[in-house]
Amino acid sequence: MAEDAVIETVHSRYIELLEKRIAQLQTLVDKADEKNGEKKEESTIGVVNKDGKKEDPKSDDKDGKKDDGKANDKKEARYRYVLRRWDKNAGTHKDEAVGPDWFEKTKNKDSAYVYRRIYDPETGEKGAYSEIEVEDPELIELLKKDIGKYPGISFDTETLSMNSPFPAIIHNYDKLQESAKASPNSQVCKDLENLLERVRSTPELDSYFKLRGNQEDGIKAVTFETLWTAFAPGTLIVVRNFNNIEQIMSVADSPIPYSPISKSPRLWMWAWTWDYDGHNLVKVWRDFKFDRFRGTKTVTELEYVPLAVYPEAEKLKRDVLARSQRFLKYTVQCAVGSDQVLKYDGFAYADERRTLANDEQDKHGGDDENPDYNPAQDEENSSNSKLVLIKGEVISDAAAYAQNTSSLLPIGDRNNQDTFIDRQPTTTEDDIFFETVSSLKPNEPLPMEDNFLLLPPRVLGYATRQRVWGQFHLDSASEKDKPNPHDFKQTLQLSQRYKDMIESLVAAHMHKVKRPITDIVEEKGKGLVLLLHGPPGVGKTLTAETVARATGKPLFVVSVAEIGLDASRAERKLEKIFALATKWGAVLLIDEADVFLETRNRHSPPSRNALVSVLLRVLEYYEGIIMMTTNRIKAIDVAVVSRIHLAVRYTDLDAEQMRNIFKYYLNQLRPHLIHDQADTMRFVDQFGHMYALNGRQIRNVVQAAQAYASFSLDNDELGVEAKNMMLVAQQQAQRYAMAGGGYGAPGLGYGGGGYGMPPALNMNTNAGPGMHGGYEVGYPQQSSMAGYTPVPRRPDGKMTTQHLRAVCDLTREFQEQLKEEARDQRNANEAR
Repeated sequence: MAEDAVIETVHSRYIELLEKRIAQLQTLVDKADEKNGEKKEESTIGVVNKDGKKEDPKSDDKDGKKDDGKANDKKEARYRYVLRRWDKNAGTHKDEAVGPDWFEKTKNKDSAYVYRRIYDPETGEKGAYSEIEVEDPELIELLKKDIGKYPGISFDTETLSMNSPFPAIIHNYDKLQESAKASPNSQVCKDLENLLERVRSTPELDSYFKLRGNQEDGIKAVTFETLWTAFAPGTLIVVRNFNNIEQIMSVADSPIPYSPISKSPRLWMWAWTWDYDGHNLVKVWRDFKFDRFRGTKTVTELEYVPLAVYPEAEKLKRDVLARSQRFLKYTVQCAVGSDQVLKYDGFAYADERRTLANDEQDKHGGDDENPDYNPAQDEENSSNSKLVLIKGEVISDAAAYAQNTSSLLPIGDRNNQDTFIDRQPTTTEDDIFFETVSSLKPNEPLPMEDNFLLLPPRVLGYATRQRVWGQFHLDSASEKDKPNPHDFKQTLQLSQRYKDMIESLVAAHMHKVKRPITDIVEEKGKGLVLLLHGPPGVGKTLTAETVARATGKPLFVVSVAEIGLDASRAERKLEKIFALATKWGAVLLIDEADVFLETRNRHSPPSRNALVSVLLRVLEYYEGIIMMTTNRIKAIDVAVVSRIHLAVRYTDLDAEQMRNIFKYYLNQLRPHLIHDQADTMRFVDQFGHMYALNGRQIRNVVQAAQAYASFSLDNDELGVEAKNMMLVAQQQAQRYAMAGGGYGAPGLGYGGGGYGMPPALNMNTNAGPGMHGGYEVGYPQQSSMAGYTPVPRRPDGKMTTQHLRAVCDLTREFQEQLKEEARDQRNANEAR
């Protein structure tokens, strides 16, 4: 207690001396002001220029007279200086005026403003801050003219209050100085001049003005305490917000410390940008963190840099403007349907688990069913998202992205309700921007305006091949390919009568040809339903792909795993999927749809029967093109059959079809990846059909043969063990590839192949099938190099006929083993 008393006594004495000194200085100022017509050599209330140096106020002319010849009246600054301290006895703050003589002289006059120093009840001056309360309407109007709209400042009240470090004044200091010098002998300018001097003397701004005085061309270096001065609201800044890509945003709120700066480990800044919600351009906000650092840094060394001092700022603006043009083209200016499709090749910010109508969405009931569900509150969102390599078609659809995912947008938050941020929905400037955007045509150059620099570097949508929702960088996106019927007409190995029928049905549906026969219920039966049935690898999926390519429509592939087997959820998911396919004008493919097509009977589980009913209900009102694949045509429910417009039957490839498919893939290797293609084609023509491969298997063997030729076993740098491992790996890779082809068990749909397998080929001779070459191929679990002579590797790494033979033979062995195992299993079942 004794120590507290001593500290209180010293503190009171310090305050008393400070008050006396302030009073003395004020007396000197008042005496100097009373000397009319005399030019002050030095003033305690001077004008500070942008260099931090004092300037003498200038008269309107050298004689101190106005234009009308009358002498100027020197104006006296009108303000009150108040100390507010905590009175422990009274339990409240107590105001004490500084400079009693001056206060007595002006207490009956109106003051322009009050400068108040407020001491912390616990720490006194250590935790003190300053406050300015402007009372004069003219001074408020002058401040409004130069400051304009500023977060936390309202000019519509009788008094204007600001707290230190007075960011609204500091960020507009140069403009306010110019206004104070415009008419130095007017009362309002005198008041403004005095107010600026008071701000300059504020202890919290001492380090800022010292740095400012040492820099000629504005702020070049900042401390952690003063970095906020470089980020005025409205300042354009460069951030790397999405995938480390340069993006321009606008500061909404400066990183001003709202607690004693010595205790702040970091500072926060808010900035905004435009984004597209699927319907309109909207503003979104995001916070940015500055970690504490020691000493000074140049502004360009900070995590986020003002555009005005950013290296190569002009080039960046041109690049961003070109990117913004693409953003508008794929969002605001994009018509709903196939125009939303982009070609993409690059990384995207996506969640590999976020497929169509995922279970997480079902847990919350979905956006449409639960309006109170806030996806931003899903804690696991951002941790599951990562960069995923995307190559193929992407559908730009921000609205669908928001409805089908619960992941946070890395660009910003539209709904954040931070009280420090001014979030008026639209302004006159925004309306002008919207009108300008609506008047622009696709590919029209954008004007160099700030709003067009504030568009994001990505679009939101869906990757059709990878089946994920994602955020796609515009620099990796390009125009989609134009409709191309070549692959459907030339490459697809399908009976011509089926091709003609499919082409006619699709063309009639696309051109909305009025059907002479309609359903009794007007909205029913408007879709086109095709069933593709047959063994694996014969072109069912390829048919859907080539139809989509020929029509210029996106191919929207959905698997049963994505729909699920729960009838209640499956119906909701199917409705969403069908709605998206209709919206995008896509060709919808439900792959391996057996579970939805099976005949309903009393022996089947009720849940399985319910799934068929679900498909029938949803299918009845679908208006787009849908293709379903199956290899169990005999088990299709009769009600499903009645809704099918065309069922396309696929059989095992004949010799001519196999040759055409071999030729298609081998042509992709020439000339730098294949040696003597003519010789290889002779082998294919003569023996290829005897391997009874399907289309997918042919692709796999050509790929494997090319890899085998490039990394062959005759590499002298490899040891015996490494060569054994390579052989096993090659055989395993081929085995897994073939297993992925999806062979059906005997009695369940289609079998493996319809041709007898040729015996093993001698890989070192030109022997054809049926001519044993005296070597033996072991399976991975019993691989041996004994009796095996590898195919020699060419110096140029090109594939030869021998490489293709070797892989074809491995495939033959694998198929034979599958058949043998299936036969053994069947015999075992019969023996029971």
